[in-house]
Amino acid sequence: MRVSIFLGDISLAPADAVCTSTNPRLSLVMGTGAAVRERGGHEILRECETIVGREGPHLPAGSAHVTTAGSLPHKIVIHCVASDTSHRSSEQIVRACVTHALAAADAARCRTVAMPVFGAGHAHMKFERSLSVIAETARHAATSVEEVVLVILDPDRVEEARRVASSVFGGEVKVTQSESREEPAGWWSEEE
Repeated sequence: MRVSIFLGDISLAPADAVCTSTNPRLSLVMGTGAAVRERGGHEILRECETIVGREGPHLPAGSAHVTTAGSLPHKIVIHCVASDTSHRSSEQIVRACVTHALAAADAARCRTVAMPVFGAGHAHMKFERSLSVIAETARHAATSVEEVVLVILDPDRVEEARRVASSVFGGEVKVTQSESREEPAGWWSEEE
């Protein structure tokens, strides 16, 4: 498996599947969930509401739930519950998010998955620790996913992310960024 870093909005990340870091209600009101909802449309939120109505009212921390990508250029969106009902995360929760997200990507036959730094925003997980857990879990995962794209929104955190990913995966880690705020063309095709 390869790892790379994308600097920018998660909804613009070059991957077959894109993950959100969300709460146990899949509310998509802030952070990566809001970005995906804003660009992908309310169809994504409606599917989240259906999942919560069927399995909720609070989904288990560490679980992953697949919805349509709406108008996003991705194959699917994987909503990872990166916090518990107290809005806290942990290494165990982040590890479970990565494991379940990769399994969901495998089931959808996705070769690339874009992941935010789970729990590092609303759930008070330390950025570097969460990133280390994500990289270590992805590196040792039994998966068909070929590349994990770590999505970083803050340009001041890119070098830290590169250092952590390089230490886990070895070698140079490629960094790309969105050159445009326009929605890019799809990176996947129905033939896959």
